[in-house]
Amino acid sequence: MESHYPPDPRPILPVIFGFDIADYAFARIFHESLGVRSLVISEIARGPINDSKIFDVQFVAKSTLGNEDRFISLLRQISAEHPDERLILCVNTDEGVDFAMKHASELEPHWFLPYASAQAVQRANSKSSMADLFASLGLNAPARTIVDLTSRESWDAALAAIRFPAVVKPENGADLDVLWKKGLKKVMPTQSPDEARQYFESLADNDVTVPLIAQELIMGDDTTQWVINGYVDSRGVVTAAGSGRVLLGLHQPNLIGNAAMILLEHNDGLIEAAKRVVRAAGMHGFFSIDVKFDSRNAQPYWLDLNPRIGRGHYYLKIGGIDLVAAMMADMRGEEITYQTNSLDGIYTVIPSNLANSTYIQDPHLLQKVKAVKRRRRPINPLQYAQDRHIRRTIYRCVNNLNQFRQMRQYNPRPTQTGF
Repeated sequence: MESHYPPDPRPILPVIFGFDIADYAFARIFHESLGVRSLVISEIARGPINDSKIFDVQFVAKSTLGNEDRFISLLRQISAEHPDERLILCVNTDEGVDFAMKHASELEPHWFLPYASAQAVQRANSKSSMADLFASLGLNAPARTIVDLTSRESWDAALAAIRFPAVVKPENGADLDVLWKKGLKKVMPTQSPDEARQYFESLADNDVTVPLIAQELIMGDDTTQWVINGYVDSRGVVTAAGSGRVLLGLHQPNLIGNAAMILLEHNDGLIEAAKRVVRAAGMHGFFSIDVKFDSRNAQPYWLDLNPRIGRGHYYLKIGGIDLVAAMMADMRGEEITYQTNSLDGIYTVIPSNLANSTYIQDPHLLQKVKAVKRRRRPINPLQYAQDRHIRRTIYRCVNNLNQFRQMRQYNPRPTQTGF
């Protein structure tokens, strides 16, 4: 196997950017797989990364990670400070991946970049481009229309092209972190054209000019959603891919669209289709894909391809997939046996007792969940036996209570839309 990266005898140092559960889980999979301490770079101190024994934390000034020039300057600084280590870039935001891959030729002598080319990243971040790619592969994608916020007179015609209810998203996911303070949302459900127009007006009045996608809402509660995650090596070969069924999503406004609890379930049809998607999109490195089955016709609709590891990626570890092993084989130019999920389990970042008849209304699915829970306790990535600390234990208890309250507040009962 020929590798894009030459052999490198230096010890590795994963450098993880962020402060939430996904970033802690990133550090955990490196520690579990290789016994390696990571370096976490964060703008703020937050519970998931506080008081840990498995990584060091370096704080940087606010607005560093969301600004391209400051972010790249920080990467240069880190590489200068660690000349004797092989640095691995671990970033889980659209704009972070986008920034890094624009500067790949400069960074690669010092950094291993487990991400696709700048062109492929831009394509994956484009909702309209991905919808076209899904359609070209014979996969369903929701009907959609592009909305130009700078042209109010075009809004009515754009909205007339789709059926409501609908959801509105940034056309490019990298715009979200830059503009969320101005009211831009990751996913905005709208029940009617009038409601969508009100949202457009609020953004336009706040000087938001990026293009949006309005697409038909695929009906179904949280349990109709699936995730597929994996790794593609530098030859374009998928060396790891697995799937899970979402049991509950997070419903806080700033986290909507993210999975809170995932049942490990191998769906060969979705996994094989996902392999075709990532190959066609020119992916390299980590990827995550969202799929939703329409409750009206039981057909899968392909929603997003993310050129990064994804917030809930630790579910693959629970299912028996070692993404670090896949990545290390790629970095070293070594062959590795294809990995897919083969173990039962439940990933959760909320109290596991929320997997009950209130939220899982399909009796067959509920019985399956109960059976899995009897065989193996649900796993929260924050609860790591090798990273015990009294303040981390207190944080987890408080966080679980808050997650329970927020689920009751924002999602007291499941809906037929998932919103």
